[in-house]
Formats: sequence, structure tokens, C-alpha cells
Amino acid sequence: MRDFVAIFGTPFAAELLGYFDYTLRTGNPTPYKVNPDGLFALHQANPEHGKLFNVAMTSKARRQIASITAAYDFSAREAIADIGGGRGHLLQAVLDAAPRTEGVLFDLPPVIEHAAAAASDRLSLQAGDFFTDPLPAADTFLIMDVIHDWDDERAAALLSAVRKAALPSARVLVIETIIADVPGPDWSKIMDVIMLWIAGAGSAPAPGTSGC
Repeated sequence: MRDFVAIFGTPFAAELLGYFDYTLRTGNPTPYKVNPDGLFALHQANPEHGKLFNVAMTSKARRQIASITAAYDFSAREAIADIGGGRGHLLQAVLDAAPRTEGVLFDLPPVIEHAAAAASDRLSLQAGDFFTDPLPAADTFLIMDVIHDWDDERAAALLSAVRKAALPSARVLVIETIIADVPGPDWSKIMDVIMLWIAGAGSAPAPGTSGC
């Protein structure tokens, strides 16, 4: 978890945390206080921090991969699309577990550019914004830690885009942390506050159309 924790100790993160009251007052994510186009626009304007963010997300995803491949049998699936899949670590692990399956990694152009090393005979790359660009056709869709970035309207728009691209026999696997319904500290609650802070998910609809 080193890379995931480290990103919250940067001056960039400290500046955003200083505006947390903006989120509490308005329901909008803190990054919109700094840039009207939101978090991903901030990353594009600050490539070094954007790189740290991608490394942090990769670090977090690696902790989850083993439990995901153990929980679901992908061997019967023919074409898997990982939507907002970052650098493709989850999709690579899934394809390793399902040798006859092919996959498509879909994410924003800067992310796909950094994921070039993941490409192979069975793993192709497709750049785009899932709110504006067609998604790849597949019989299985992976959406891990993406829905929680968005308010209900945007989340529904993403799932509608998946529905348009889905083959008749398609399965959609949404992988998210479930908030613990118990008192006291919990990792899920920490993540919920973080997502309120940087993404505003679950609060007032936030402006901007960038995919994650």
C-alpha cells in the first residue's frame, strides 16, 4: 500500500484537503474548487502527480486481484472488456487465469499511452472516454472501483454505455467496496470519505465529463 498511501502526502493532496469545507458546503468534489474541469483535468495539467495517481491506483488494484480471480470463473468467457481498467493489471491476471479468453483495456488516452506495455496477442488497448465514445463489444465487462467515482446520473450513463456495447449473453461484473454497516472505524468508511472529497460521488451532481 506504499504508493497508495504516499499520494495522500503530496503537496497537491494537502492543498485539496485544505478545501474540504467546500465539498461539505456544496456537495461538489474539492478538485472543482481548483479546476472547473475536476480531478482528471488537474492530473492532465500536472503530469507528475497524474503519474503518481496512476501508480497509486495500480498499487491498490494489485491487492484485490487474487481475490477477484478466485471468486469468479472467467474460463468460459470469450471477450472481456475492462472499462476504466488503468494499466491493465486486473485484466492481465484474468487472462492468465483464462487462457482461451481475449481482452480489451479501455481507458482515457493518457492512461492507455502508459499502459502500452500491457498489450499482447490476447490483450488489446482502446483509448476513449466512456461517457462520449463507444465501448468495445464483449461478452464480459469488468468495472472495478469506477462507479464510485460518479454521482447516480453519471453512474447510470456509464452502465447504459455498457449495455449498448454488450453482446446478448454478456455479464457485467461491478467490483466495489461495500460500506460496512457497523459502528467504528473501517477501511470502507475511509474510502467513502476520500471519494466524497475528491469525486463527490453520492452527493450533488458534479460538472465535467471526463472518464476515470
